[in-house]
Amino acid sequence: MNEEELKVLIQGGETATIEFKLNPPWAAEMAQRLCGFANSPLGGILIFGVEDATWKIKGLENPAATIDEVIKGISLVNPPVPLVEPDPQLVIVEGKTLVIARVPPNKGILYQAGGAYWLRRGTLTRPMSTAQVAEYLNRQGLISWETQVNSRATLDDLDLKKVERYLQYLAEVVGRPSRISDPIELLKLLECVASIVDPTNGKTNPRPTNAGMLLFGEAPRYFYPQAEIICTYYQDESGVRRYDDRRIISGTILEQIDQAHAFLKLYTPVAAHIEGFHRIEEAALPLEALREAVVNAVVHRDYSLRGEAIRIFYYANRVEIHSPGMLVPDLTLEELKQGKSRSKPRNPVIASLLRDMPGNYMERVGTGIPFIINQMQALNLPAPEFSQPGEFVVTFWKQPSPLAKPLTRIGTQSEQPPLLDEKVKSNQPGINQINSLAPSTLSSSRPAENEREGRQKRALEYMRQHGYITNREYQELTGVSESTATRDLEVLVERGRLKRTGRGPSRRYVLE
Repeated sequence: MNEEELKVLIQGGETATIEFKLNPPWAAEMAQRLCGFANSPLGGILIFGVEDATWKIKGLENPAATIDEVIKGISLVNPPVPLVEPDPQLVIVEGKTLVIARVPPNKGILYQAGGAYWLRRGTLTRPMSTAQVAEYLNRQGLISWETQVNSRATLDDLDLKKVERYLQYLAEVVGRPSRISDPIELLKLLECVASIVDPTNGKTNPRPTNAGMLLFGEAPRYFYPQAEIICTYYQDESGVRRYDDRRIISGTILEQIDQAHAFLKLYTPVAAHIEGFHRIEEAALPLEALREAVVNAVVHRDYSLRGEAIRIFYYANRVEIHSPGMLVPDLTLEELKQGKSRSKPRNPVIASLLRDMPGNYMERVGTGIPFIINQMQALNLPAPEFSQPGEFVVTFWKQPSPLAKPLTRIGTQSEQPPLLDEKVKSNQPGINQINSLAPSTLSSSRPAENEREGRQKRALEYMRQHGYITNREYQELTGVSESTATRDLEVLVERGRLKRTGRGPSRRYVLE
């Protein structure tokens, strides 16, 4: 990291990934700070020689001693915290010597210091609660959420007709008739039902597991509010303006996949041309690839994250599918981009049952990512983009994606996000109705609103890269005051584009 890069970080103030220290703390506290960053999916940077209250660059009198304290802190963490560079770095900024320690994003190891698991939340480092530790273990696939029993559900909450249809399909189509005719016994074998002991009477009672409820439940949404897909359609390319259609899809995961696919099909324009005596229809995006991405999101998402739904954003120039949770350990973004993914579902019970259900939900086990890439190439479209800004995101572009640019500061003037100036001709129901409501030209009578939408557009792009934004980061990004930043962000909250997390200085805004 060079001087200019470090100055930009310091100007942005403390965040969830940046912490300032004028002098190194005691080794025990140093270990806690490092541990907090090491357990974060974003990692973080400790910068020594900067006042945390004023962000003033003071420098260090004894940089070598600071490096020694960092190394001591590393050794007090179990296991020792890795750094991006082999050792803490010395950087000269404005003639003053600073020390920085960069901690990489967590790769699936839970770090401990002083008998506690620490985590960076906002601008604070706090010990993780039991629930947070359990959430972490679920997220890393170290314990199985899908096979845990739902304490609030009983067998009456299962739709046994769905189980019977599944049995019949196995016997008639798949060619693997089950020797177990009793639906409940079959569900036990499939890990969709488990027997638990009632502590009040010592009797063993069968209860649905989380996988059983998601696959065969009558109304899963009452037990898992997070198990839903939120589909949003925008006519512009940024989502700054209010959405034109929004649907919250619940039900079993099979019903969610089918309804999400129908939503994508509804808004994907289809062009037709004649080849010889045949009429050939070609969608703007490969619908089978979109469906495969939805199936992947349902199978691989982290269901233990409360309040986190799968979100599909349909923009004028792209489709984004956001899946709660990160890639499971041993899978990397680089492998996905190269089409070298391996079949390693986070939820193997759900994946196994989907494979054997009517609808061909898991017909491409282990080859889904290469299929998606090949489908995009067949239409001469850019390869799908995979990213992890705090969650897993796949983006399908209708045209080459814009070059990524550093998002640091912008002025108050910005281009208005383009609308669909030309109405899309489509044989898909619903498109023409929305086209009739779309303005044909941009209004030139609202410069202030255009400037605000330009700022918001830049902020949304920043969030797609970094996962969230704070009020302070919005100010730095757009060059506006704190009150203007608050108004801009709250407008996006009111429109259902963002949601708030945290309070006070640690408040962040994330994509809804």
